[in-house]
Amino acid sequence: MRDNNAVHGQIGRTEASLRAARAYLYATANEVWSDLARRDPISEAHSIAIRIASTWTIHQSASVVDIAYHMSGATAVFAKNPFERRFRDMHAIAQQIQARDTQYEDAGKAILAGNLGAAPTTR
Repeated sequence: MRDNNAVHGQIGRTEASLRAARAYLYATANEVWSDLARRDPISEAHSIAIRIASTWTIHQSASVVDIAYHMSGATAVFAKNPFERRFRDMHAIAQQIQARDTQYEDAGKAILAGNLGAAPTTR
């Protein structure tokens, strides 16, 4: 794998995806935290932003794990391989309520209602 150009490209893309998801989640958390530090209550806009960012991050993380799984080949499924447990853990997280696509539906409904009081880029 170390000398495979296709693997190199895939590693680069998945690293970018993971870093982008992490940056999005951290930026959203920082925005909410800054408002809380000023003693502003958590608004509906904050709630929606957190839900979207966390759901997106979970989905991106599961995608990165899937890519690693496919690159690992047949040995990835054996219990003796440490990756196998991580694969199962990530997919267990992806099945939790916070990762469900209904999070996006609820967010979209709130955004379209237009009562959020925040610019669309901060939602």
